[in-house]
Amino acid sequence: MMKIKILNKLFTISTLALLKRIKTLLATSLTTLFLGLSSLFPYQAFSTTDSESLPIIDTSALVGSTTGALSIGQGAANYAIPITVPPGISGMKPELSINYNSNSGNGLLGVGFGLGGLSAIHRCSKTIAIDGVKGGVNYDDNDRYCLDGQRLIAISGQNGKSGSEYRTEIETFSRVKFTGNHWTAETKSGQTFEYGNTDDSKIEAQGKSIVRLWAVNKITDASNNAINYIYNEDKRRASTLYSGLTMATTQLD
Repeated sequence: MMKIKILNKLFTISTLALLKRIKTLLATSLTTLFLGLSSLFPYQAFSTTDSESLPIIDTSALVGSTTGALSIGQGAANYAIPITVPPGISGMKPELSINYNSNSGNGLLGVGFGLGGLSAIHRCSKTIAIDGVKGGVNYDDNDRYCLDGQRLIAISGQNGKSGSEYRTEIETFSRVKFTGNHWTAETKSGQTFEYGNTDDSKIEAQGKSIVRLWAVNKITDASNNAINYIYNEDKRRASTLYSGLTMATTQLD
């Protein structure tokens, strides 16, 4: 119940009755409007039997779709949408994608979203399964290294030292070497990846002068066709962003 004062007189009104009255008025008004418009436009606006006013659907036409791949890993849902890029000479092109991970935070492309296809080698932790002990990243000689999230196992030389050679934990038949300044990875398809061989592809730890990540800066195939990757540093966000690339038929300086 509610009370309304009009011209110093107090009226008590049932809220339920008021709502019913409003509904009745609205229904009456809409019905009147509908009938009035129907009389003015008997076919064009309201006839459901007029086949000329209805579009004909071509059921044989092709339907577009977005290519994507769904996967589940480490308790997270992952979805990757490839970005179509025109190929260069000998089919050389970057394999870029928009990636979603349900466990990721706010990224460059939104919450959970990021740019995929940019290979990198980064410092990672020791694990009991491989090293017998568990340890974090300390930015020293005790750190281990991962290629695109997969652990690198040293097969010759001293871990993290110039001249050391590695294989991936899950065999990909790639030969990974560290020169002391940058990394190289030779794949079974004959391509050579360079990591951190340019200043903009060496990503230092925040507040430190130690490299934490070596981003891919060049991919060269067996015929010396190359893709160069270029990065821009955003000091305000304390991050480094991929800016573009250059394709060529020969190795570029």
